[in-house]
Amino acid sequence: MSDTPDDDAVSHFSGYAEHFHGHYQDRAEFRERLEIWHELLDRYAVPDGRSVDLGCGTGVFTLYLAAKGGDVTGVDGAPNMIRLCEQQKAERGLQNVRFMQARLPAVDEPALRNADLVISSSVIEYVPDLEATLALFGRLVKPGGTLIVSMPNRQSLSRMYERLKFKLTGQPHIYRHIIHFTTPRALARRLASAGLRLEEVRYYTHFTRVARLTRALGCPPVLTEDLFVAVFRKS
Repeated sequence: MSDTPDDDAVSHFSGYAEHFHGHYQDRAEFRERLEIWHELLDRYAVPDGRSVDLGCGTGVFTLYLAAKGGDVTGVDGAPNMIRLCEQQKAERGLQNVRFMQARLPAVDEPALRNADLVISSSVIEYVPDLEATLALFGRLVKPGGTLIVSMPNRQSLSRMYERLKFKLTGQPHIYRHIIHFTTPRALARRLASAGLRLEEVRYYTHFTRVARLTRALGCPPVLTEDLFVAVFRKS
């Protein structure tokens, strides 16, 4: 890990793991994310199956899956995120979940393959080698299994405004780390070679000023929401 930049995305998020975790209680956009993801996980998690959370962060979805049963693994590159995950695991007395520190796409593949469900929430936009990461997803999901992944919505008017603002002012700071913006169709084309087929899409997060304005004007979700989550099935 010593050959990685001190101010890359992993270091950025590791630096405020507990503060980030608190967003799920005190920020409306994070509460919305929880609601949408929980509904999807309730539908797509396989009872007693194997689930993998790539870029698990504070473990909010990993631990939710573990509470439902099965064998669950969370992977994240940020050491402080993993420490927080381990702390919560111990507090809840969960025995069916483990956490691994690794940066995508460099993971211990044999330990994670043949998964019924692979998830990655707002992670791969920060990964330099997106193609290798998407290929990893394809290798880990078993035939008939499910991949659920969220990314920044390239068609969001709010995203377009913030990207332009960052080029001009250097703000918002997080745009120093976001590399990839896409659409569900574009993501589906990239995952098709791995045998993953798009099943459904949900758009969410409209809490910036521009996003709220476009929503108030009645624009469709594809233009108002900053994020999308897409569900894929492995053939």
